[in-house]
Amino acid sequence: MRIGIDARKISDYGIGTYIRGLLGALAAAGRDDLVAFAPAGTPLPGGVAHVAVDAPHYSLRELVAVGRAADRARLDLFHAPHYVVPFTRVPVVVTIHDLIHLTQPPSNPFAPFYARAMLGRAVRKARRVLTVSEASKRAIVERLLVAPESVAVTPNGIDARFFEDGPRAEGAYFLFVGNDKPHKNLGTLVEAVARMEGNARLRIAGGAHFVGADELAALYRGAIALVMPSAEEGFGLPAAEAMACGTPVITSRDAALVEITGDAALHVDAEPRALAEAMQRLIDDEALRRAMSIRGRERARSMTWTRCAELTRAAYRAATA
Repeated sequence: MRIGIDARKISDYGIGTYIRGLLGALAAAGRDDLVAFAPAGTPLPGGVAHVAVDAPHYSLRELVAVGRAADRARLDLFHAPHYVVPFTRVPVVVTIHDLIHLTQPPSNPFAPFYARAMLGRAVRKARRVLTVSEASKRAIVERLLVAPESVAVTPNGIDARFFEDGPRAEGAYFLFVGNDKPHKNLGTLVEAVARMEGNARLRIAGGAHFVGADELAALYRGAIALVMPSAEEGFGLPAAEAMACGTPVITSRDAALVEITGDAALHVDAEPRALAEAMQRLIDDEALRRAMSIRGRERARSMTWTRCAELTRAAYRAATA
């Protein structure tokens, strides 16, 4: 098959990680002709054809520009890795990572209207909807009224660097990885750390505190634990990456985070007292930290981009059958 993938967000952290991992694994398998739609000069995996296209995100212009490029590229299928599906005659599959744009309070009051319109259009246009966890699938089926058989779960993978031994950041600290959007509950975590006794502190990576992948791996390895108190996630890639590094994880009781981490994490209410108690428990209990490290590494081993690509290719075949 000749598959087109919208790769304009390939340099982003969240969706960019997904695009980089999936596109790299699909290219490594070498089973399809891959065409990436991205701005000129975008680095891409070997063997991936490049169609230069750019347009402002979340705009009418991107729907037209990407759609015209897809129509000219002689594709069998177009994959939109985000819920914005272009105007195209080519059959489409779409990845909807979560419904956070609908369910969490937005900074832009018009954002939910745009998200609702684009999500509705995406599920009507797509021959298959992909998502990254069973929790997200349930939400998509229930909220967007999509038939369960039309939604394929293709979990994210973990970059190989996070399984490797390497440098560790120094100091006694807990780690938060992500942006400061309200649903991430960073303020709640800061309050929890302030309640604790001793010298443990919080280090933040992501958003305004951007770090490269190698530095992020070192931060994971050196942390007492990763703490992810989100009100909602579609997958929770930082939790998976931390487990791969052998780092204990504390999360909220959000369904996707519990699904991804299983018995390899402590799950607590996302409020300061519960978070502080969980963090203190890990400081005090070295045996628990070791056990969680072992369970986390074991659980993370199944989360590969190769598996994501295999499941995605199966969805491609179903969409074009």
